[in-house]
Order: sequence, then structure tokens, then C-alpha cells
Amino acid sequence: MKIILLSLFLLFSSVTLLAQANDSLLIASLERTTCYGNCPYYKISVYSNGIVVYEGKQHVEPIGSYYTVVSNRKVLMILAMAESIDYWSLQNKYPAQGLGIIDFPTCITHVSLNGKQKTIYNRNDAPAALIRYQNFFDILFEEIEWKKPTE
Repeated sequence: MKIILLSLFLLFSSVTLLAQANDSLLIASLERTTCYGNCPYYKISVYSNGIVVYEGKQHVEPIGSYYTVVSNRKVLMILAMAESIDYWSLQNKYPAQGLGIIDFPTCITHVSLNGKQKTIYNRNDAPAALIRYQNFFDILFEEIEWKKPTE
């Protein structure tokens, strides 16, 4: 009986958390797209209430949709890093002209802060500050224990 109750609690709490992510404000996201080779293809979305949704699509572990809840401190660290590189002053895409190297994956970052939103598409030739932000974002979520929502 206890196992059934615990299973039901976990089922409803994971569904509730993902619903809360949909109702919460998207603060930041990072998506790495595929290439003609074995490039990791995934997306991480961070919401204002601390819910983080991971979508592993190809050439990554794990594959599928997962979530976790992080501290407000981690959310603020992402925003502070975006501010420190002056994210708002960067170009909307790199390279700024043309398509760049077609076989390269694109890293798409998004930040929403104080009513401002910006998305940057980086295929190649981005400034070092943007690369630092992308790597910081990845490292921040490298050791996370992701949870699979109960279907």
C-alpha cells in the first residue's frame, strides 16, 4: 500500500512540476543542434521558479525529456553571467554575415531579464565571451541528477 501511495505521489509531483515550468517564465535556455556527424543535440531550459527541463535528442545521454529543480542561486548565476558578458550587446547570430560553416552545429542561447529578451544563434565565429557563457551554462548542469517525468 505504501509503495502504491509513493508511486502516485511521484507521478503527480513530476507532472505538476512540468506543468509549473510551462506556467513559469523562461529565464534562459541553451540548445545545441545536430551536425552531419555525431554532435550532441539537446536543449536545457531554465525557468524562474527553479525548474530546469532537459531534452536530449541525439548523441547524448540521456535521451528524452527530464527535469530537475535548482536553487535560486543557480538561476541567478546564469543571469549574472549573461550580464557580465553584456549579452544584450552581442549580435543576434554568428557569423554576423552569411551562413558560416554549414556542417557546424548551432548553439542557440536565450536570456530573458527585466522585460528584455534576446536569442543568439551561434554557428561559428562568435566572440570569446559568448563561448564562455555557453560553456558556463553546460558546466552548471553537467552534474545534475535528472528525473524522468512519469508517463
